[in-house]
Order: sequence, then C-alpha cells, then structure tokens
Amino acid sequence: MSINKNALKLLLQLGLFFPLAAMTSISSAAATASNSRCAVTSPTLSALPPAKFDDAPTIAPAVLVADFDGWMSGMRLLNPDLSIRADMRTLDRKAVRIRAELTKSMTRREAWLHFAKLNPYLRDAHGGIQMPDYREALETYLKAGGHVVPLEVRFAPDGSLRIFSVAAGADAIKLGDRLLSINGHNTNQMLNNMMSLSIGDTPGFQRAFLERRFAMLFRYFYGDTGQYDVVVQSAETNCPIQVRVTGGTTLPEALQSRPNAQELFDWRILANDIGYLRVDGFDPDLKAALDKVTQTAFAAFKEKKVRALIIDVRENGGGDDPLWQQDLVNHFTTKPYAQLSHYVTRVTKNNADPGDVIGTVQSADYNKRFTPPADDPIRYDGPVYILAGPYSYSATIQFLVAAQDFGIAKIAGEETAALSCQTGQVKHIDMPWTGLSATTPIIAYTRPSGKGCKRGVIPDVPLVNNEVRPEETLNALAAWIRSHG
Repeated sequence: MSINKNALKLLLQLGLFFPLAAMTSISSAAATASNSRCAVTSPTLSALPPAKFDDAPTIAPAVLVADFDGWMSGMRLLNPDLSIRADMRTLDRKAVRIRAELTKSMTRREAWLHFAKLNPYLRDAHGGIQMPDYREALETYLKAGGHVVPLEVRFAPDGSLRIFSVAAGADAIKLGDRLLSINGHNTNQMLNNMMSLSIGDTPGFQRAFLERRFAMLFRYFYGDTGQYDVVVQSAETNCPIQVRVTGGTTLPEALQSRPNAQELFDWRILANDIGYLRVDGFDPDLKAALDKVTQTAFAAFKEKKVRALIIDVRENGGGDDPLWQQDLVNHFTTKPYAQLSHYVTRVTKNNADPGDVIGTVQSADYNKRFTPPADDPIRYDGPVYILAGPYSYSATIQFLVAAQDFGIAKIAGEETAALSCQTGQVKHIDMPWTGLSATTPIIAYTRPSGKGCKRGVIPDVPLVNNEVRPEETLNALAAWIRSHG
C-alpha cells in the first residue's frame, strides 16, 4: 500500500494509526480510510484564531485547598454512605493526589478541570463537581456572540463516536459519519480527557453524559475558535472528509436551561395502532405542559383503541417522581406500586422528623404503596412498554423499577447504564472561593424487588440500542410488539 507524505501526515493527525483507548480498537473501516484510493487531502486553510476561554481571575492555592477540603468534608457530612457506590480506598487515594497537586493558582475553569478528576470515582451521577450554572453560562456566552462546537455526537454500538447532528453549513458531514478530529484534537485525545472527569454511576452512563454535554466539555477543554475544522470518516465511502464550519449558536436539548415542551414531549400513533409517547424530562417546572400532553395523548390512545403503548424515556435524565406517577402511571394502571423497598438517609434540617438527631443516618424498610385513582376516563388498559436508554436516569430509573417490579409495564432496550437502585435528594455543598457547583445525594434507595442493585435495569424485551439512529430502535420495538401479538 502506498501513502504519500501529506496523506500520512493527515492520518497521523486524525489518530487513525492509534487505538481508541478505553473504547474500541481501530475498525477495519478505519483502516480502509488509510488506503491510497481514498484520495486523502489536506485542504489549504488559513490558521484558526486562538481559542477563547472565558476565564475568571486566578484563585490562590491556599483557598483552592480550602474549597477542595470543604467538598470532601461536605460529602462525608451529607451522604449517608459513600461506600454504597464508591470504592473508598481508591476514592481516598485519588482525593489525596488531587489535593497534593493544588500548588499553583488556577482560574475557576482550571480548578474544575482539576477537581473533577474525582467525579468518576464517586460512581454516582448525583454526586460530583461541575462548573456553576453551565447551561445558563453557555446561553449567555452565545447571546454575546460566542460559539460552541457545531455538532452533536453519539456512540455507535461498536464504540466509535459518530455524528448525530450538525449545524447548517456543513453539508458534507452526514449522520453516522465517524468523528476523527476537531481543530486537530483527535477523538482518542478528546474522549480520554472528557471521560476523565465525567460523572456517572458506570462508564456507560459517563459516556451518555459525555455525549449530551459534548459542546460544553469541548468548550471548557479546548475553547472557542469561532470556526471549527472537523474531520470525519464518511460512513458511505470510509474516506476522511475535512470541513471548516462556523461554530454553533444554539444548544442541544440537554444543554438548554429551559427546553420547551415541544422539544421534551411528543406523541403519535404508529403503524398497526401502536401508541407512542415520548417524555424527555420530569421537570416540575414543566408539569402543566406534561399534564396537557398526556391528557391529549391518552385520550387519543383510548379513542383509537391502540393495541399497545410505547413510552419512550431514552432521553429522560430524571426530575421529580410525582410527574411520572401522576401523568403516566395513573393513566395506565390501577395496581398499587412503589419505587423502593428500603432506604438509607442522612437526617438534615429539611427532612428531620420530631425527635430526629441532625446528622445521624437512618435505615428503614419502605412498605407504603401508591394507588392510582379508581376512575380515570382516559386510562389505557392494554400492554405498556417503556423504552429506556443509557441516558435514562434518576427519577426515570425509579419509574422503570416500579413498573417492572410490580408488573405494570415491560421494559425494552438494553440494560440501563444507570444502576437500578438509585440515590436522590441532592444537596449542594458550598464552595465559597471557587464558586464551583458541588453536590451529593443524602438518600440511597433499594428497588422494590430488593435485588440487582449492582446492575442496571435489565430489560424484559432486549433490543440493541442504536443511539446514532434512535428511530431504528423504536422501529425494532414496534416490530417486536406486532410479531408477539
């Protein structure tokens, strides 16, 4: 095989000759891209402007240490038992290393990039450290004329990072193309950096978090260059394509501070009379909008006498339990149910009952049941399938385990990336010097069955989850329902 020097230079820049660490080895398709018949070229482009970082004044080492110590002590004072999720010896060793490296002044962004190296070791997406109000900060930055990386990404089943959507002006980049580099940063490098500080119960949830926060993470690691040089491997030809595209000025749903109901909720009736309802969040601020959508949808499902119902929560990162209880479960069952069988909680001023001692830990079984109202004029009484994905989290997992363990619906998809026994009631830990946003949960739940806490929710209807083309997974579930009566 003959490769000219320019082609070799570009392929090395793209990382095509290196394994994708912690994800997957180079596929045969990637190797094909190095073949000389691909006509690899390196377009002559002017240099991009220097990357802009929205960095605040620097923070002295002594107060960085003070905030880090405050985070560590805050977790231990509020969390009922960090060892439920974390390997404490490993967590403590990592914390000691991070603290010992706080020897020079840092900006808030730099402090976050350093502190957040502890996030993966907590093994809990309800706990960790983030940039403060990062959604609002991104929106403010864009309104002031800034840009973010102009694409969304998802992991394919083979572990490669693929294009999910792209901003206008980059028509050469297609859905499903494999992302190779942005501004010379190859995918291997970007993923290693981003995964090293992503929150999540498991590596699978860390990847789901990374996908949906990619624009935010890229900005904090690599800054804003206004325009972005994006290189992909074409899904159609297996050849590299390089495009310079203007940065994005809008944010994906998961990075919007107030996504609207039209983006979060949707319903329709699929072929062969299968009802479909998509619910991307259980935000209490949007309860009125969810009420309206579910009232309309369930009324239509009843009128059309749909044979089965799919509730899609693949993009639902959680919220408040009453929303799924009142707007979903009440409309498809009369069975009593609960989302837990046991809990361990830290007593705080906000949850203390008379006689409780603040700061103590309580552990107790939970025997209460939620009973839907006997009468509901729009109640659906056919089979219900809840379609979950790797981003389904928090209250959404509570919805899944309640439905599965009490037999009121079947779960479809792959095993969830989030663990089936969740934590909750998240509290903030004050970080006065850096202003970073640190959180920890004060309660840990055991699912109703009391089993499987170290695993995700295992589906009743196993399906390959295709995040790059989510409609294919929905179609597969609809086909399964049709074939199984």
